[in-house]
Amino acid sequence: MTCPALIDFEASCLPEYGQSFPIEVAIARIDGLSRAWLIRPCEAWKYWDWSEEAENLHGISRELLAQKGQPPAQVLAEMAEFARECNVYADADLDAYWLEVLCQAVGARLPFPVRYLGEFIQKRGYTRSQVVAALQEAKRRLPKEHLAREDAKRLALVVKLLLAEPPQA
Repeated sequence: MTCPALIDFEASCLPEYGQSFPIEVAIARIDGLSRAWLIRPCEAWKYWDWSEEAENLHGISRELLAQKGQPPAQVLAEMAEFARECNVYADADLDAYWLEVLCQAVGARLPFPVRYLGEFIQKRGYTRSQVVAALQEAKRRLPKEHLAREDAKRLALVVKLLLAEPPQA
């Protein structure tokens, strides 16, 4: 594997408000490269839920998805190519869920497993104070939230900052 990569999704609503589907995904590698995709909703999601609260958080409307969203199969293919040779991590299990929803919609297999970032941190022996310091520094440098690319880039920066110092466990 060449480098860790972080994945983040934005969705049509939060799961507690209904059956959500992925509308944006981004992958950021710790080498600084990142990609983001708007996902055109597929027919299978036609009657799934949409929340104005979520739209207000991420700023992505149904109209924007209709105009600029890419077909789910294309998004999956490009994601697989971009993350090739990377271990992909997320900070929440919802990201793995939305990747599964995306794959199911087009009858595709998972392009890669999504691992939990906490396991990466724990396995390498970083302390809570090291993780908090890295999170704070990453948030200072990349303060925008609820945009898949910015969230993925911030998480990738956290990992990069942690890898730059030895674990203290």
